[in-house]
Amino acid sequence: MEKIPTKKEFIERLKDTSAVEILARRGYEEDVITFKNFEIKDTMEKIKAEEDEHIEMLKELINMLEKNS
Repeated sequence: MEKIPTKKEFIERLKDTSAVEILARRGYEEDVITFKNFEIKDTMEKIKAEEDEHIEMLKELINMLEKNS
């Protein structure tokens, strides 16, 4: 794993990760409509909920780091 040289760069990487999580969440949100199988839909809803949690945690971490800059 490569060392992150600055706090600013770390924050930017967290923002990039957040963007990926948001795109993934949108994808699950759109894809869940496609399926009729309850088991598949239920699993995708769980994954979407986990993405929501990840996004919130990333936002909190970014805010904490930016406040302490």
